Amino acid sequence: MPRNGHEGSIEDARLLEVIGDVCGLLDLEELRRGLLAALDRVLPSDYVSLNDVHPDPERTVTIVEPDAPADLYAIWAELAHENPLLRYYVRTLDGRANRFSDVISPAELQALELYRRLYVPMGVEYQMAFTLPAGPERVLAIALSRGERDYSDAERDFANRARPFLIQAYLNAIAFAASRELPGSGRRAGEDGGTDLLTGLLAEGLTRRESEVVRLVAVGRSNHHIAQELGISHRTVGKHLEHSFRKLGVGDRSSAATRAWTLAGRLGGLAGGRALISRTVDDADNGVLAGDRAAVGAEALEHAGLAGEQP
Repeated sequence: MPRNGHEGSIEDARLLEVIGDVCGLLDLEELRRGLLAALDRVLPSDYVSLNDVHPDPERTVTIVEPDAPADLYAIWAELAHENPLLRYYVRTLDGRANRFSDVISPAELQALELYRRLYVPMGVEYQMAFTLPAGPERVLAIALSRGERDYSDAERDFANRARPFLIQAYLNAIAFAASRELPGSGRRAGEDGGTDLLTGLLAEGLTRRESEVVRLVAVGRSNHHIAQELGISHRTVGKHLEHSFRKLGVGDRSSAATRAWTLAGRLGGLAGGRALISRTVDDADNGVLAGDRAAVGAEALEHAGLAGEQP
């Protein structure tokens, strides 16, 4: 359905809010948490969850907010293969946002053992899920669940509009994490190169406080965390970033982070990841990524459903 001007402006503002919340989060843990919080604000849900499926099962991460009762996790592990959205994804490898109501009738849903033993105790009647693919056997699956009302067509369309930007943020964080683990970098994984970053930014003409703010952006901190760490207001962080962007010749947080690492002489590890990001996002067509079908196998999603993804 076509959007009128007012509705389109509101939706665009909400989309920009989500992008702004996650685009500068390069730390994977902070991105995961920030992504769920951002989605819950614009698509209010009773439960928001994600499963970051890694080729190494020990590095697969699951987050559910709010946390579900402990006994329900065992039920999910036993019956996840019945989830209609997981079954649809395994069959089609279509990672766009879909709802229970898009793939199964209410009667069919309520006949499932998974529904009776898991969703009824949780009070869940409606669910919408989508994936953020990042390559062979690496995918982030997101599920939003409600009890009172279904997700509307507009909410599903909004999730699909946001999805390419969220994929890029996810890939940015993966590339950043990989760059910090590269052999021969001269640093242990997890060290943030703070001295090199500050030196490069100061040499570029930033003040010490501007350099400190951009350094923290470059290591994946949000404005909230930067304000806390430096003991300044959220508004002051924004002003420092505004001045820093102008001096660095960039227009957003991701570009500022890339510029900071370039100045520090540490971009080499990110170059391959940035190229992957550009190729993947450029391949997006109406929210369907080529990588959905070519790179993410059904085996990985079966693993997600049967070996750790939470409700």
